[in-house]
Amino acid sequence: MNRWMDGIRTCFFDLDGCIYFGSKLADRADDLIELLRIHGYRIGFITNNSRENAAEIRAKLTEMGLCLAGEPIVTATEAVAAYLKEVFGSVAVKVAGSASLHGALADAGHLVLDWAQPEPADVVVVGRDIEFDYHRLEQIVNEIIRGARIVSTNPDYSHPSEDGRLVPETGSLITAVESITGRPALSIGKPHAWLYELAMRKYDVAAAECVMIGDNLATDIAGAAEAGMKTVWVRHSCSPVRDERAVVPTVTVDTLSKLYQLLLHELPSGARTRTNESADEPNP
Repeated sequence: MNRWMDGIRTCFFDLDGCIYFGSKLADRADDLIELLRIHGYRIGFITNNSRENAAEIRAKLTEMGLCLAGEPIVTATEAVAAYLKEVFGSVAVKVAGSASLHGALADAGHLVLDWAQPEPADVVVVGRDIEFDYHRLEQIVNEIIRGARIVSTNPDYSHPSEDGRLVPETGSLITAVESITGRPALSIGKPHAWLYELAMRKYDVAAAECVMIGDNLATDIAGAAEAGMKTVWVRHSCSPVRDERAVVPTVTVDTLSKLYQLLLHELPSGARTRTNESADEPNP
């Protein structure tokens, strides 16, 4: 029997294109998570979503019908604010992105400047901005020319919607900026280590005790593998593979439903006994 789950204590899931598509849960997503809970595995979510914060995503998942039990949700929306604070301290930022991204940066103690303000920004933060236009592109590149650092919430070019269409993502916007300035953006989302580190801190768990389940080979899987986690690649037809590096997932499945069936046969028939109940609670 394949023993790839040996030593695993925590299962982290990507969200867009993995747990849900648009406003629809992936088939058997709830059954899979409940199966893992029954066998004593801790659950967490790591997402490059930069439009919503953790509370908003939790409410959305609940509305979709996913049964949650206080599991941590690590988002690029809040992680970029934490990264800037930890690495650079409080900085002046101008933001291309959602109201939630603006709020996360302000809540972390950063000075969020309006684009109309003449004061230069220390950092320009770019997330998935659905109102992005030529004027915003012009403003961003000129802030960079004035000396601002460019930081991206995530490098994804797209994610799949519920009807199979591709939704343009932050990486596609950043590519336009980089093509003009010639300066690469710093991206804190997957595959950067930062989101994985935040998630592991929540459970005080080592990478070797974790598995990451996601649909994006270049971000979810490559980043988790580099961090030292085992990986499950959910390889559906609408996920473009742009990464040229040799990324070899621990396990590859076509859908979450297939992963559910795989684990249903591979996990012991009796639920695993938790040896340390207190360790199952995420750190605040």
